[in-house]
Amino acid sequence: MKGIDMECMKRQVRMQVFAVGMVLFLAISHIVILPGKADQQGSNVGSRAEWHVAKRVLMHTPGDELFMGVIHPAAALFERPFSIKGAEAEHRNYIERLQEHGITVHRVVETLLAGTVDKHGNPTAGPELDALRTFAEQFPTIDSSALPANQRREQQTYKKETFAALHPYELVKIILRQPTVHLRITTTNTGLTATYEESPVMNLYFLRDQMITTSKGVVISKMNSPQRAPETKVIKFVLTKLGIKPIYEVVGKGRLEGGDYFSAGEAALIGQGLRTNAEGIQQLLDNKVFGVSNVLVVKDPWKNQAQMHLDTYFNIINPKLAVMVAERLNSPNKPAVETMRSRVDVYELEAGTYALKTRDADFQNYMEKKMGFGFIPVSNFDQLRYGINFLTIAPNKILAIDGVSAEYKRALKDAEVDATWMDFYNLTGGYGAAHCTTQVLFREPH
Repeated sequence: MKGIDMECMKRQVRMQVFAVGMVLFLAISHIVILPGKADQQGSNVGSRAEWHVAKRVLMHTPGDELFMGVIHPAAALFERPFSIKGAEAEHRNYIERLQEHGITVHRVVETLLAGTVDKHGNPTAGPELDALRTFAEQFPTIDSSALPANQRREQQTYKKETFAALHPYELVKIILRQPTVHLRITTTNTGLTATYEESPVMNLYFLRDQMITTSKGVVISKMNSPQRAPETKVIKFVLTKLGIKPIYEVVGKGRLEGGDYFSAGEAALIGQGLRTNAEGIQQLLDNKVFGVSNVLVVKDPWKNQAQMHLDTYFNIINPKLAVMVAERLNSPNKPAVETMRSRVDVYELEAGTYALKTRDADFQNYMEKKMGFGFIPVSNFDQLRYGINFLTIAPNKILAIDGVSAEYKRALKDAEVDATWMDFYNLTGGYGAAHCTTQVLFREPH
């Protein structure tokens, strides 16, 4: 009898492991990730000026990890409902435009899969697959709190056995969707039942924010929103696979998001406002991550979601030309709205330390008089249609978002700006556009 009982118990445990593993697989298996050529790795990293020629970028094409977000956009930090399939198609079209200009595009999913599958998509045993499996294991949560103590102890073994059977594609889905399985006892079938949750990285496709690329290298952000906190873990693993070692990571109460950063030759601009705070900026200054002699801290008094980052109300086209929301600019015909008027603190590198030299200067005046920039004013109509959130890929050459006014297009053309206009209707539903979705890892002086 004891022998028969032991065999029955072993059989029941195997059935439970198989059943729960299959349910976990089915719960996260709706993303189709096609095998692709592994991203070419390289050592060139750094951006000294926004107008230098973009050579190497990191991007993530959105997929079904956005599904929960389009059901309730606001909770996902999205602006409005949109089509995931439409966003994916627009993003792939954008990548094609970048590649047409000779820019190497590293993609998150392909980088995660690099070295783990062969050309037919079959798993390839080795250290790359081992590393991916170990990395993916930290993301799903198996909640066994409702189980008896002896069964709770068995769940770690169960998790290892389940993960050992998963394909690299499923491991990537787990990383992107971050599921939770809540286990409960049942008296039928396998003896277990479960409910399922997900905390997917729905904003990962806004790859500007998880890091900044300075003249010295890459700095890892600390996201302001809890929904986005896991994104930096994913990006650090991706950078490791690309052979890129970050020079610093913001910690503690510091907050940094990449949409607040611009390289501008001998100066670096870092926005302080809704998403990046003074503590995060101080860490960057203390650790001298910029690699330039001057740092401009651009302080936004408005702190409005519609202009959440510096790159949503300001952008650079060439060494002497930028765009900015008209309400933030003084002009002969109309003064700026004072409550939206950004101020700037200027730091200069002296004896190895950044020292504050100017406090609360007017941002527009400083850029015009000290740095020699002129501005093209951008209306609220065009700002809300992401007319400012373009990507400069070379001096006077931008990839921009269509749907803006004819007047704005004419102003850019009159300034001899070569603009490629792209359809981003679905992608902008997530609250960002071309600049937000692209992390330029390397720019080369023209």
